[in-house]
Amino acid sequence: MILQALCEYYQRKAALNEMPPYGREWRAIPYLIVIREDGHFVKLEETYEGEGKQREAKSFSMCHARGRSGSNSWKTANILWDHYGYVLGLPKKMALADENAVQTGKKQNESFVKEIDRLVSLNPNHVGIYAVRQFYTVFEDNLNAIKKDALFEDSVNKEGTNFAFKILGQLEPVGVDSTIDYGEDGKDAPVRLCLVHGDRKPIAVLNNSVSLIGASSMGAKLVGFQKGAGYDSYHKEQGLNAPISQQANNAYTMALNTMLAKDSKNHFYFSGDTLVFWASRENEFENQFSFFFAAPPKDNPDKSVEMISHLMKAPLSGTIHDNDETRFYILLLSPNVARIAVKLWEETTVREAGANIRQYFEDLNISRGKMDKPYYSLYELLANIALQNDTKNLPRTLFNGMVRAAIENLPFPALAQMQCIGRIKADRKVNCRRAGLLKAYLNRKNRNNKQNVEKDITMALDLENKNQAYLCGRLFAILERIQEESATGKLNATIRDRYYGAASRTPSVVFPRLIDLSNHHLVKLSEKEKVYYERMKGEVMLDINARGFDTHFSLDDQSRFAIGYYHQRQFFYTKKEVANFQDNNNN
Repeated sequence: MILQALCEYYQRKAALNEMPPYGREWRAIPYLIVIREDGHFVKLEETYEGEGKQREAKSFSMCHARGRSGSNSWKTANILWDHYGYVLGLPKKMALADENAVQTGKKQNESFVKEIDRLVSLNPNHVGIYAVRQFYTVFEDNLNAIKKDALFEDSVNKEGTNFAFKILGQLEPVGVDSTIDYGEDGKDAPVRLCLVHGDRKPIAVLNNSVSLIGASSMGAKLVGFQKGAGYDSYHKEQGLNAPISQQANNAYTMALNTMLAKDSKNHFYFSGDTLVFWASRENEFENQFSFFFAAPPKDNPDKSVEMISHLMKAPLSGTIHDNDETRFYILLLSPNVARIAVKLWEETTVREAGANIRQYFEDLNISRGKMDKPYYSLYELLANIALQNDTKNLPRTLFNGMVRAAIENLPFPALAQMQCIGRIKADRKVNCRRAGLLKAYLNRKNRNNKQNVEKDITMALDLENKNQAYLCGRLFAILERIQEESATGKLNATIRDRYYGAASRTPSVVFPRLIDLSNHHLVKLSEKEKVYYERMKGEVMLDINARGFDTHFSLDDQSRFAIGYYHQRQFFYTKKEVANFQDNNNN
């Protein structure tokens, strides 16, 4: 299904001329060898655009890359473009190259020139191809001239740098010309039943590479079978184990590489993995999707909030229709040197995905302060529970589980709760993102457990919630507030800094001492303040079990403790409660 969906995406985009036709692909060519029509070298020309991290080589519609691997890979050259080993016969890491590397470079160049000879016979009147062939008739002189060019050292110091040819006075490389006849496609390839298209076609023995962040600079394979390494069956080798036609191979890799391109809005990178997504037809949801999960754009930090708000209002505005059955696909990829691992594959509809993501944000919603944003993307949510706010410090499986939970309306992974509780204990801070995450975790877990009739945790303070952990969290917030008021703003640390971890884990050990401390703090307050806080503390303690505080709280109860603490802290800052407090002090 993955390959079929990718092929359909290619066909849709190719019909709109947004992708190269069959047999071609967008290929980054950093350096062009500018030659005259007689084949003589003029200069090297770089195609880089942008500055700093935005600097990248320009891509051109070139003949698609050919699959090659193993010790005989030098025999397979790309057409009218390739890295400097094939185009110039130069070894990798020239300064450190041994004799084997030098000989490999020469053999690669011979294979490249053979392809040029073949093209000349197929296109006898093509000026560009003739000029490239003439370049190799005086190759030694041209190579010496290239080595003296100012750009030469930079070009060969980057391993795998691609080169192509351009005729002096022309705007684009020779290989861009769509009239070039490359010969009969797949004439030597075995013909089998294609698993993607369902008809008999020439099969790709080696699938094309995909450019994925974190993979080899030469690309990695989504589909691949290592020859002679235990993957062959029934005397079939490599691509014949799972026959995919050359046409399907070109289509799915072109679609994937296009969506993985730097300027594409159909993917985002997260802590080593890349999430790719697309719809079966043009759809606004496809353009919004990354804002729900990725880091906000640096040039427009509020864009994520805008897109999420747009989604939340969609049922009322009619922007994303509840009956939109457009297919929507989500693919999570992880690099592994020369191969790509599929971590997640989801096939859903815009209607279903939109509804589930709305529910996801509703579950995360919790009372918040004036400085808090109304919505946070998944990246912002997870960064807040990561060491040093760096998502690289999170287990990579956490993102996978959270995306799946949001898309399918499933419970959050237990790892999210553990990570959040651990971070709260480490830095002793319960903010709206952490409290919202724990609230959503518990509510989703509760809904999924049909035997559990516990009601959902509310968005704001719930005076009817008699759960002992929730009450202890509220009580802890009240005791901290009393301490703060008694010190009149002179505190360097509060009971939260010293006792939060123990209070949330073993309340029976800590709370008796904290209550004694609060009695000392109350003495420092005015009589009216003392009455106000004693009443509030007493109302909570009335609902504590008669047998006393629990000896131990589970992770779920530690989560309820954090939410109770957060709810009570936020309650102190509500307009109504501030007014009540002032009225009590003025009377």
